[in-house]
Amino acid sequence: MKTNLRSIAALAMSFLFAALATFGQGSVSFASPTAVTPALVASTAAPAQAVDPEKLYHDAWQVIQDNFLHRDRLTDWHKWEHKFDGQLATEADAVRAINKMLDTLQEDYTYYKSPSLVQNDKTRTAAKNVVSYKMLPGNVGYIQIRTFSSENTAAEVEAALKALAGAKSYVIDLRGNGGGYVMQACEVFSLFVDQGNFTTLKGHYKGAAYKEEYVVQTSELEIIENGNVTKLPRRANLTGSKPVVVLVDADSASASEMLTGALQDSGRATVVGVKTFGKGIAQIAPELPNGGAVRVTFAEYFLPGGSSIHKKGITPDRIVRRTNAGDSQFAEALKVIDEKLK
Repeated sequence: MKTNLRSIAALAMSFLFAALATFGQGSVSFASPTAVTPALVASTAAPAQAVDPEKLYHDAWQVIQDNFLHRDRLTDWHKWEHKFDGQLATEADAVRAINKMLDTLQEDYTYYKSPSLVQNDKTRTAAKNVVSYKMLPGNVGYIQIRTFSSENTAAEVEAALKALAGAKSYVIDLRGNGGGYVMQACEVFSLFVDQGNFTTLKGHYKGAAYKEEYVVQTSELEIIENGNVTKLPRRANLTGSKPVVVLVDADSASASEMLTGALQDSGRATVVGVKTFGKGIAQIAPELPNGGAVRVTFAEYFLPGGSSIHKKGITPDRIVRRTNAGDSQFAEALKVIDEKLK
């Protein structure tokens, strides 16, 4: 694969892409209390008062040159570096040239973002009330997570679990959750496990091969970036070993798939629903001099078991399609819970 980390976190992969997310669906972009890694943070350079069109264009070219995952598509990339020299009189000219250049990459998740879209992303990062919960009959704790694109997601899930302290089992509903920040999804993972690998991102960053691993240890969370380890505070496992079912659908993507896959691979949860979207790449979104950004795919992520789900999705343990007669997936989740509690 669009970093106090929890406050800045709230960009990867995709990584981490964020990437971000948006690891858009799923962007890898921001993180939690300290380390700054591409999967965690996008640049926050302040927009300049006057924009040099040629610099704007060249900066966009450089973002791709340094970070684009699919290196085989950059064989002729050098031809674009000076293609419009002397032809860009305005910012609008530069943006048109940038879009033309990026279109040649044929990568749906790599594109120019206007300054207004960048600001919208920052607004979503601060969103609250993205998690809802309730206690169901039989002390089944139900938690719906609508997005990981808010820096408040993990904290809200933690609050939900504390409110559901009397639960004997849990249903985590990720249906329709298009993803978001890697760090938020990893912190949610830590609420369900004592320890375990969350995800590994492999890609290209700042002109070099890049690898980043997210690992939940018993007393901390480790982010291992090209072999360099950053240790962060972790959220405690609030669910013990109580049964967990994760609900997914075709719109569960990116960071949602990371969480689903990590819980499934670790044997911590049973997955119910239909095959997920299949977005296994991460993005970062370095800002440009005009306040816009190039959202670029810089990494692919891999589940703890080593598999990639990009364009494949995650196959649930129990495949159940929703019907007009009712929520058959939710009914199956309760059935699984009942079986596990016997």
